[in-house]
Amino acid sequence: MRTTRYYDIIPWTTIVFESFFRRVWRWHFWTGLLACPVLLVVALTGAMYTFRDDIEDWQQAEVRFVEPRGERQSVSEQLVAVKAAYPTWTPTRVVLSGDAKRTTLVQVERPDAPPGAIWAVSVNPYSAEVIGEGEGRSPFFAGVLKLHRTLFAGTTGRIAVELTTSWTLVLLVSGFFLWWPKAWNRIRGVWLPRLTAKPYTVWRDLHSLAGIYLLPVLALIAFTGLFFTVVWLPLFNGATNGAGNFPNRLRNTASSGKAESGKAPVAIDEAIDTARRSFPDHSLTLQLPKKSADTYAFTARNGRGPSVSGVIAIDRYSGAVSSETHAEDLPITELARAYVLPIHMGTIAGTPTKIVAIIACLASAGLGVTGIAMWLVRRPAGRFGFPRASAAQVPKAAVILILLLGAVLPTVGASLVLVVLGEWLFLRLSRPKTDPFPAEAAVGLSPVSVPQEVS
Repeated sequence: MRTTRYYDIIPWTTIVFESFFRRVWRWHFWTGLLACPVLLVVALTGAMYTFRDDIEDWQQAEVRFVEPRGERQSVSEQLVAVKAAYPTWTPTRVVLSGDAKRTTLVQVERPDAPPGAIWAVSVNPYSAEVIGEGEGRSPFFAGVLKLHRTLFAGTTGRIAVELTTSWTLVLLVSGFFLWWPKAWNRIRGVWLPRLTAKPYTVWRDLHSLAGIYLLPVLALIAFTGLFFTVVWLPLFNGATNGAGNFPNRLRNTASSGKAESGKAPVAIDEAIDTARRSFPDHSLTLQLPKKSADTYAFTARNGRGPSVSGVIAIDRYSGAVSSETHAEDLPITELARAYVLPIHMGTIAGTPTKIVAIIACLASAGLGVTGIAMWLVRRPAGRFGFPRASAAQVPKAAVILILLLGAVLPTVGASLVLVVLGEWLFLRLSRPKTDPFPAEAAVGLSPVSVPQEVS
C-alpha cells in the first residue's frame, strides 16, 4: 500500500512559497522595527506641516485678511507707507495675492532681525495702511520642518531620515508581497478588517489594509521625499543630467537693458499690470530690483498644480517683457520636477489632496504602531518572540529586485552591505573553535550527537 506523503498533497511550489514568505516576513519585521522610531517622527511632523498655510492664516488672520472696500491703492503707495513706518528697513519682495481679501505682504531686510528670519510687513491694499509686521513664517512650523528633515541632528539626521524614507519604499514592496491573497474572492481579511477576531488578527488586518489602500499615496510621498535628500538627489542628478533639480526656466534670471541717459525706470505699477495680464488669477511675488540691471521679476503661484505656475521678467526701462515662462509649456521632465513639492505636501489639488496627505501621514505612523502591536500581542511570555530565521532559497527574481532596489536607493544598498558584513563577522566570531583531531576519532569512537534547537 502506497503511503501518502506531505508533498503529494501540497505542491512543491507552495512549500517553496511558504518558506520564502517566512523569510520576507522576517525582513519586513526587522526593517519595520528599526525604521519605526524615525518614521513616527517624520510621519507626524509631515502631518502637522500639511496644513501649515491654513493654520498660519488662522493664527495671523488679523494681519493677513481685510475687508475689501473701494479701489486698491497702487503698490508704489503701499511701499511708501512701509518706508514711512519703518525708515531703516529695506523692502525686498512684495507678495500680491490673487484673493481680494488678502493683505499685501512686503518682505523686508531689517538690521536687527534674528538670523535667518524672514520679516514681513502687512499692508491694507485698499487704504495703504500698515496693519502689522512680524515673521513671515511661524517659528513653530520652522521647527517642525527642521525636525522633519534633520531630526535636529544636522547632516547626520538628514541621512537618517533619507535611510528611513528609502527603507519605507522597501517596506511597501515587501508589505504588498505579504498581503497578496491566495483567494481573491475572500473579503474579510483581504479587503475588510476582521474587527471581532482575536487581537492579533485585528492588528494584522488594520496594518495590512491601511498599507494596501494607501500604498500609491505612501509610495508617492516617500519617493518625492528623496528629492530633498543629501545622498540620493546628487547621485540621481549625476545619472540624469540634473533632472532632479528644480527647473531653471522657472527661476527669474533675465536682466534689463541698459538705461538710456536721463531716462527713469518705468513705474512699478506698470510692471505689475503687465504681469497681471499674463497671470490674472495668481498670487504674484515681485522681487524688487537691487541693481540697475535687475528686472522686475515676478513668480506666479495659485496654491495648486506645480509649485510655480510661471515666471515673467519686465524690463525696468522699456516696460517690455524680457522673458516669460509658463509651467505647462515646459518639457515633461522639467514639469514633473515642478510637481514634486506639491505631491509631497499634498497641495497638488488643494484641500482635497491635503486631506488625503494628512490621512496618509497618520497611516504611516499607524503602520509602525500596529506592527509593534502585532509583535507584542503574539510574543510568548518571557521571550522576545522575534521571527525565526528561514533557510529558504531566495528566488532569482527576488534577488534581482533586491539588487535593483539597492542600486536605485543608495542608502538601502549601503545598509544591506553593512548588514551582510556584520552578519558574516558575527557568525565568524561566534563559531565555536573545535579540535580538528578530536579524541573520539583517535580511539575510534563516534562523537556524541547533540540535538540542535530548531529555529
